[in-house]
Amino acid sequence: SGGGASLPSGALVTRLHNKFCKFQVQAKQIHDRVEATQMPVDSGLAEDVLQHYSCGVAEALRMARDELRKGKWDIDSSIRAEHDTLCVCLALWELVHELAVSSAPSAARLVHWYNRHYLEEEIAEWWQTASHLAEGRDALEPDSGLWEPLVRLALADCHSEVLTLLRRASASGFAGNSQVTRVCEFLRKIRSLLQMEQAHTSKVDFHRDVAEVQSMAKRLLADSPAEHPTRQLLEVYAGCPQRAFEANEDIAAKLGRTWVEDMAYAHAWVFPELRKTELGDLLRAVAQRRTSETIDDLDRVLFAVFTLDIPSLLRLLDSMPDRFPPFFVTHLVDVLYFAGRVPLVVESQGKALVPPRDWHLMEYAKELGVGSRAHKRLAIDYLRSGGCDEVAKQLEEAADEYCVTAASEAEMDEAVALLVDLDLAADLGPKQCRRRASALRASGDLPGCLRWACQAEQYSLPARGYHVSEMLDSIAESVQELDDLLSVLTPHSSDEPLTRYPPESLVAVLSPSGALPVLVPSGRLYFFVQYARCRALKLEGRPASEWAPCLVGLLTSGSAGPAALARRVVEDELLPVLAEEPPALSTEDALLLMRYVQGLQSDPFARVRLTVPPEKLHQAMGLCLSRSVLRKPMAADPAARGAGLPSWAGLAPMTGLMA
Repeated sequence: SGGGASLPSGALVTRLHNKFCKFQVQAKQIHDRVEATQMPVDSGLAEDVLQHYSCGVAEALRMARDELRKGKWDIDSSIRAEHDTLCVCLALWELVHELAVSSAPSAARLVHWYNRHYLEEEIAEWWQTASHLAEGRDALEPDSGLWEPLVRLALADCHSEVLTLLRRASASGFAGNSQVTRVCEFLRKIRSLLQMEQAHTSKVDFHRDVAEVQSMAKRLLADSPAEHPTRQLLEVYAGCPQRAFEANEDIAAKLGRTWVEDMAYAHAWVFPELRKTELGDLLRAVAQRRTSETIDDLDRVLFAVFTLDIPSLLRLLDSMPDRFPPFFVTHLVDVLYFAGRVPLVVESQGKALVPPRDWHLMEYAKELGVGSRAHKRLAIDYLRSGGCDEVAKQLEEAADEYCVTAASEAEMDEAVALLVDLDLAADLGPKQCRRRASALRASGDLPGCLRWACQAEQYSLPARGYHVSEMLDSIAESVQELDDLLSVLTPHSSDEPLTRYPPESLVAVLSPSGALPVLVPSGRLYFFVQYARCRALKLEGRPASEWAPCLVGLLTSGSAGPAALARRVVEDELLPVLAEEPPALSTEDALLLMRYVQGLQSDPFARVRLTVPPEKLHQAMGLCLSRSVLRKPMAADPAARGAGLPSWAGLAPMTGLMA
């Protein structure tokens, strides 16, 4: 398909997408049912679903065309061009439906297809002219102008109109015209081709009724005066033998003005029993007697449909993107694919090629992809219905781009949910969530940044927390960002015990909806959250004994924080309260802190550089230890020493996570 063709109106794109998606779901359900039951598919059900889909697309095209007719289509060249394109597309779609999708007899449907797309205005003119002439007293005279439009209406299968006009002319003219009376009685007894086709469920019944009508018309024609003007009218219903058709003596050859009209009338009135696969032979016969007629590319498209030459049809459509845009061809190929007219696999010289349906899905998705975000979303639905590796690759690219275009939290939530639905969360989820986190951090939205950074780990397999930890380390390097982060993590209420993790404040940040989030296995995150909670207690004026032990636990239980923050905890938070009375730390906590500080000083990598003189720090810790020992001696039994200690003095919930 050509890339220069533009998309139609947004309403049509949406309607076509809705029809497409609804059908794909139904087709998948039928396939799953067959797989589960190991029973053959119900052909009647499958055919009904496909025909409903095809008719739905035709209705969408018709609505779009009619909507344009209500506007400035007759004075605006661009709207007129879109209108004309839709007219051609609708005509081709309905012809393909009748010949390649529908199982109903095609004789009546073909002539009414021709009426809708070629004779709409002429039929109205014939009716108006005949109605006027039928009022005259000489309406039934042989040289009356009534007979030509009357025969034309009969050829168009306008049965009730022909009967109405004849009765009106009989009432206005000579009441004694017995031939016209017999013709009216004949018309009263029969039905139009379309009515006969709609009244029966089998082709056999339809062909039987048509044969009966032809027999009645032939008998009446045999009894008609040689020059009576009703003879040509009866010839329409009487049909003719093969030899008359070959001699160009049939009614279609006499009155058909173009090859399309000749084809429609010959099938309807001469060979109504032809199968659809035999219409190619009829087309060749019609072409042989219309050698002087000039044909164009649109005629060649119709030739391909009549002969059911689908490969040629698709090549022609792809060569005319202005007349048949990708949105039209894609849906047409989809219908033909499910009708069994398009191959599942295509190979050339032993190499597998992209199947026609997948190729058109990809082309249409590309066109949608350069449009709005809403169109990008539609493109994903078309791609996900494909089956080859190339479609899967383009689907991943389209989903990736769709996430990139998310501007709001709601859009990003929807995009990530789509990745999960597409089974692409493991491949694209971490990258897109981290990208979102970086963008929000750059804009100063640290809550959003933290939320998406943590959500990225939810889709990593296996889940790891080092990306979150690295991001938190980076934030800690900026004093302003660190303060902002601690402010974000600070709880609104201090009533929640420090032993509960995650706290409600963290849940509110990670999951605005209130659902319990998947916790990221990050020691850094645990450190920051608990530190912010301890600071909140300190700022409220709570006794140091309520929060200082928790800080010691953060430093010593494995949930290591950034070097700068560890120094801040020791020097700014713990050191000032070590001299308080009663002591802020228990004997066990004081010893843990002393061991931690000693480890820092002997660390060959000097990862945490304390600025307070060691003597001052040891003096403060020794004073705290002495007071805590005097207040409550340390238990001799190691097992007893652990009894009754708060959880932060033992192993923290994030123990062993050194990220």
